[in-house]
Amino acid sequence: MDEAVSSQNSPNGITGHFVHLAELGGQVILRSTSEHGPSLGRILRLEADIGLWANRMEGRPEVSQLSDARRELGFATYAATCGLYRLAYSGIRTFLELSFAAVYFSANELHRRQWVSDRRDFSWSQALDEESGVLAKSFMQEFLSDGVGDADAYAAAAARTYRHCSQFIHGKLAVTEALPRDISFSGDALSDWITNARAAAQSVLFLLYGRYSAEFFAEDNGELSATLEHSFSHLKSVRILLGLPVER
Repeated sequence: MDEAVSSQNSPNGITGHFVHLAELGGQVILRSTSEHGPSLGRILRLEADIGLWANRMEGRPEVSQLSDARRELGFATYAATCGLYRLAYSGIRTFLELSFAAVYFSANELHRRQWVSDRRDFSWSQALDEESGVLAKSFMQEFLSDGVGDADAYAAAAARTYRHCSQFIHGKLAVTEALPRDISFSGDALSDWITNARAAAQSVLFLLYGRYSAEFFAEDNGELSATLEHSFSHLKSVRILLGLPVER
């Protein structure tokens, strides 16, 4: 066996290989946080906000999916920060799928049970269907009628982000050719990822607001109000809910 190959395949060689990759990732983290720290901090704030909604869902069957979704967003943020950009885009798509599935199944118990028992797949297109999806007019009217006029924009943002991330997963050359071929920093890639991560997280937060605010705000201790004011203080329905001034 070639001496170099033998060395790499030894326990110490394997350890050294992965330690080297970790060191490269550490160098990328320093650049990422130095040049994009505030933007990355906003993603972490959105992830924490989603966690506050998940905490209020404790005991509900769909909370495990939302908690898994939040975890995927956290892992994706780490991947983006250390230069694993394709993995980071994949994480956003998984985050969107699990989050929308959690809300979709919350209103479709039969479908949730079939999904848990592996007799049904989750359909992203069905979750965003203009007639029956979780941000459709018919859905919003039942859970948050004041938010009907705002839902289309967040549904469109989620759809665009999902499609964009899917291109990386499928290895589409038009998007992947601009990514580094090794573990190294790319300001353009990180900026694009941050833009899409923010759009995805805000879409999910709006979805949670639309689905659960009528139930949760009766006993809100201010935590959920803070999540809405942070991201949606420009929306009339949110300002009314929070008792903020509304332009006439």
